[in-house]
Amino acid sequence: MPKRLVLAGIFALVLGALGGCSWFGSDKNPDLEPMPLMVFEPEGDLRELWSVQVGDGQGKRYTRLRPALVDDTLFVADAYGLVEARALSDGELRWRARIGVPDGNWASKLNFLARDNDNGSFVTGGVGADAYTVLLGTRDGMVHALRADDGEPLWTAQLSSEILSPPAVSRDLVLVLTSDGRLTALNRSDGARLWSYDTQVPVLTLRGGSAPILSGGFALGGFASGRLVTLRASNGQVLWENAVGLPAGRSELERIADVDSTPLLKGGVVFVVGYQGAVKALRLQDGQVLWERPLSSYGALAEGYGAVFVTDDAGSIFALDQNDGVVSWQQPGLARRGVTGPAVAGANLLVADEEGYVHLFAQADGRPLARRRVDRKGVRLAPLGDGDVFYVYSNRGRLQALRFEASP
Repeated sequence: MPKRLVLAGIFALVLGALGGCSWFGSDKNPDLEPMPLMVFEPEGDLRELWSVQVGDGQGKRYTRLRPALVDDTLFVADAYGLVEARALSDGELRWRARIGVPDGNWASKLNFLARDNDNGSFVTGGVGADAYTVLLGTRDGMVHALRADDGEPLWTAQLSSEILSPPAVSRDLVLVLTSDGRLTALNRSDGARLWSYDTQVPVLTLRGGSAPILSGGFALGGFASGRLVTLRASNGQVLWENAVGLPAGRSELERIADVDSTPLLKGGVVFVVGYQGAVKALRLQDGQVLWERPLSSYGALAEGYGAVFVTDDAGSIFALDQNDGVVSWQQPGLARRGVTGPAVAGANLLVADEEGYVHLFAQADGRPLARRRVDRKGVRLAPLGDGDVFYVYSNRGRLQALRFEASP
């Protein structure tokens, strides 16, 4: 069996074809260049409520460390083991911890502090959290559980390979997806292994990971094979599965069909999207397909106002009716800008791009409302929305709270 190739730069390869990156020279195709910034009349401003620096952010690899929002706290990590709890209201630091600092002599510690990316404690999956536990995963397959109150370590568990998405947590279980296609359930109290489910991983995949979900006795995982699998959380028994994307084409690149976006649960329905696949609405109980619409995406899904919002792999934003998948509106104005998945807060929707801009749109009709540059190093992680506030975590570690204020 050929060795699996997971490319940290696969997004650059895929988006290069879409976004105008020249791999072998300086020639540029104007049809592939990023869309210029939209020209529109702003209807207000995105005001910064607070801003803090979190270590060194996403690091040099294509990591997507997503903060976890629990009650009045944001749990956030950088790529080198720094973990923080921040107050939602003003960003005030509640506690700070560090995971994976190597033992040994001063030379090894200095290498770590110098950000040696070969160090196995490079954080690649996170943050998963609830009111009691904070969870992170590393490049060498280690799960770290911290106490949510103060960041004190609870346990660690060694898994089979790299962890590229936030672990899920429920009352009894922790669920972790590793890059070798294995979904593993751990005992929440001590990290002991309870069961695992294995899938075959294609030769070539996107570097990223759909975060697993635990809900109502169900365990859900999206895999690089293009399949969404739902299992019984108590014992790992497969209940149903669905091919969200089907590999097609002659080359391994053409056959990439990852489910790289975390499924979205709403009212007993699972919404899921695959790269070179489709957006689907599936009944959680039995996997029955309620509707599907061809669309290719590796970004996060969001929902609001009776719609599911998704950014396709070319950078267009779609609003799909939750009941039948009909397109309510499409916003093509950010094509080829490396746009993230969307987040919703209040009546609005926010995405970020690889040039570090955040773009605000109205949920109702997709019209542009405001724009702000938050980090010249870019943002590759979908924002978070809560109430009427958006939280943006940039590539270099700037965590910001933004609120839209309409013009008088």
